[in-house]
Amino acid sequence: MLLDFWFDFSSPYAYLASTQIDSIAARNGATVRWRPMLLGAIFKDVGTANVPFLAASPERQRWLANDIDRWAKHWSVPFRFTPHFPLRTVLALRTWMIHPEAHEYGQRLFAAAWADGEDLADPEVLLRHGATPELLLRAPSQRDALTQSTGEARARGVFGAPSCVVHRDGREWLFWGQDRLDLVEATLQGWTPPV
Repeated sequence: MLLDFWFDFSSPYAYLASTQIDSIAARNGATVRWRPMLLGAIFKDVGTANVPFLAASPERQRWLANDIDRWAKHWSVPFRFTPHFPLRTVLALRTWMIHPEAHEYGQRLFAAAWADGEDLADPEVLLRHGATPELLLRAPSQRDALTQSTGEARARGVFGAPSCVVHRDGREWLFWGQDRLDLVEATLQGWTPPV
């Protein structure tokens, strides 16, 4: 079985899901593929505000901030809403795409942004967490690859982050949000979601 984890470092919910997705896959004998996308490009394509959090009412913003904090406490993961929101993640995503240890690097970048409040647009932050000067120089060459990956996400029906696509028995199911990970796991275990 295959589990695609579509993410952008800019999403606090994707950060939360990133702390759980590998163990879900491992428990269920699935291979997880971390799949990068530019969330802003996805939002533009589907007609969503570029930064939905900032477009929300003050009441909803407070609720969302509390919701993220609750999920972090529920999963016992460190969380601090970044002071650099909205995060600019193009450079981080491009270096991730060519990093020889992309998985570990990605986990460090998620934690840097959403546990430590660091700015992923700052090359010095990326260097501290495992990028190299060479990767930073090569990052612009990944523009088309990141655009293509984002296009593939849209072709799969992805409209937000995190999104998971479960591939099983020649079929695939899309789930959006860290609060759907129980359904992702159930699908990996054989449940067939209604269409």
